[in-house]
Amino acid sequence: MDLPINIDDIINFFYLFYRAIRRLIQYIFEATIVKADPSLAAKYADATTILITITALLLVLEIFSAAKKILRILVVIGWVLLILSILVGTLIH
Repeated sequence: MDLPINIDDIINFFYLFYRAIRRLIQYIFEATIVKADPSLAAKYADATTILITITALLLVLEIFSAAKKILRILVVIGWVLLILSILVGTLIH
């Protein structure tokens, strides 16, 4: 029995889901934090979406308990750097 869904369809689905999340986050940033300089919203939306993806991966790995210490450190460093970047970016502009 052949499945009508191939690997390209699955990749396209995840890509569209990723882009939708990124656009939503960019809209939220444009409407709130970086209202003074909306061009920063795209940069922060990219970083936030990547960190959300890594965080989701961490949660999956947490369930299966594989390589979670390294990923946990990366997630914490990423979130700290993102928050610092947003704070510095909004204070400068």
